[in-house]
Parts: sequence; C-alpha cells; structure tokens
Amino acid sequence: MRYELALRKLVEFVARRASALNQRYELRELVSPSITPLMDKAIDKIVLSIVRRDSGLWCNLCDKGPFTKRGFYLHLIRVHQRDIEFMVKEELNKLLEVVNKTSR
Repeated sequence: MRYELALRKLVEFVARRASALNQRYELRELVSPSITPLMDKAIDKIVLSIVRRDSGLWCNLCDKGPFTKRGFYLHLIRVHQRDIEFMVKEELNKLLEVVNKTSR
C-alpha cells in the first residue's frame, strides 16, 4: 500500500516537473535518501522523453499540444498516468538493481 502511494506521488512529481509547475513534495520525501540524487537524474530523463517545448508544451507521448503549464499537467495525469507510472517503475527497478549490486 505504501509503495502504491509513493508511486502515485512520484507520477505527480514527474508530471509537475514536466509541466514546470511548483512541486507539492520534495523528492527526498518520496524515495530513500540513498537513491535521491540518482532518481532526480532519472526523472530528468523521463521528463525529456515526455515533453517538447516548442511554442508551448507538447506531449511527446501522443504528439498533442500546445498546452499551457496547467493544461499539460492535467493532460499527463488524465491521459498518460499509466505510461508515466510504467516509466517511473522501470527507472526505480534499474536504480535498485544498481544500489543492490554496489552494496554487496
């Protein structure tokens, strides 16, 4: 249950960063302090694959736009929540594998 809540908050975090909106949470509140810097870079990578800034915000997932900041955030949360969730899960799994290998 806690994992699902953290994942939902991470999806919102990614959508807000992609939309250039103010964050409601700090990343260190959502993930372990040991992987916070790595997750920050992973989120930047996800954001670059989601948004295209070309006279407004455009969605790289479905090629719709231009959106306002708020409109783009709502689009991501309503239309692409599962896509973003999948990307975040993949990045988390990669990071946890790296952390587990280095801690051995």
